[in-house]
Amino acid sequence: MTLIGIDYGGRRIGIAVSDSAVLATPHSVMANDGDVIGRLDRLGRELGVDIWVVGVPLRAASTAGEAKFRRFAEELRQRTCKPVVLWDETLSTVEAQERLRAGGKQRGRPNEDIDMYAAAVILQSYLDEQSGRSS
Repeated sequence: MTLIGIDYGGRRIGIAVSDSAVLATPHSVMANDGDVIGRLDRLGRELGVDIWVVGVPLRAASTAGEAKFRRFAEELRQRTCKPVVLWDETLSTVEAQERLRAGGKQRGRPNEDIDMYAAAVILQSYLDEQSGRSS
């Protein structure tokens, strides 16, 4: 089973992948412009996606802010005909930054790196919850 995690941002979209449903791996970052749903659809077909996991800041989101994520998720579901799970991404970027620092990555690295690592944090949280490994 292949899952793709999404850290949806206004300018960039971080992408992580799990083909084992056990471990999430940072994959890439794409600009959030143009036909982003079409590009995600192509990526999903290339990787054989079974489930999309889209991060939503549930604890901090306003109703209007959360609606933006829900619209994105619904468009992705309709275009790809694959299930889309909305998953709490609260503090995923902070956790990704901490993991990068712990791994010896310097803070001065391009911002794009953090988006795909945040997507991996979101996807890993989902995977852990599904398997009962949540900490």
